[in-house]
Amino acid sequence: MISSLGPNFADLSDLHKCANDLLHSPDIKQALYHQHETMASVREISEASLKMLDLCGTTREVHLLTKQHLQNLQKTFRRATIEGFDFDAHISAHSLQQKKLKKKVVDCLRDIKGMNKSNKYFTSDLSLLDHSLIVVVHVLREVKGATISILESLLSLVILPTNTPSVKHGQSSPFASTLRRINCQRLLERCHSMDVVVANKRLEEVASSMEDLEVELESIIRRLMRTRVLLLNVLTN
Repeated sequence: MISSLGPNFADLSDLHKCANDLLHSPDIKQALYHQHETMASVREISEASLKMLDLCGTTREVHLLTKQHLQNLQKTFRRATIEGFDFDAHISAHSLQQKKLKKKVVDCLRDIKGMNKSNKYFTSDLSLLDHSLIVVVHVLREVKGATISILESLLSLVILPTNTPSVKHGQSSPFASTLRRINCQRLLERCHSMDVVVANKRLEEVASSMEDLEVELESIIRRLMRTRVLLLNVLTN
């Protein structure tokens, strides 16, 4: 189970592996295929998995844009001491880029929250299923809910407001703590008085955390693709 204290990538990985192992079992696949009520559940979750893959793709796009933004900001700070370099103009350009990025993230968060609401309306009747199939449905539900929760947290981190609020359920992941401690937006606002060396150090730490997030996001996408393939195999075989 994913902890209510915040996204846990290791727990989600274990949960996803459990779901995929169950769906890969020949006995489970045969039982799923021969029960009409179960097929409706599989079809419903299959559609949800496709939507999650779309959201993951958008999240990856936003993540890459943010990484590029950080790299450009690092270049600006490295060139800040060069005579004749228009530091103010570059910072203004970065601020404009940050606003555009925020808008894209807000739109994506709106989509995720809409899906999170629909998560409450899983219509299949579990009372009609045997125990092994109930396990599959419950695990897939958990995968859906946990993945949405993590994506929402990741995208909230990308926004990086000046006064970063706590993650929805309280304590956050180590990634969230690092990104809140080293706030890109605050760097932009304080760059005139901040030592360039310190600013570069903080940006390097943010970039390192973003690399870790990228690895975890790619792992989520690979597991979701595997789940999607297994569900489609059940529906089409």
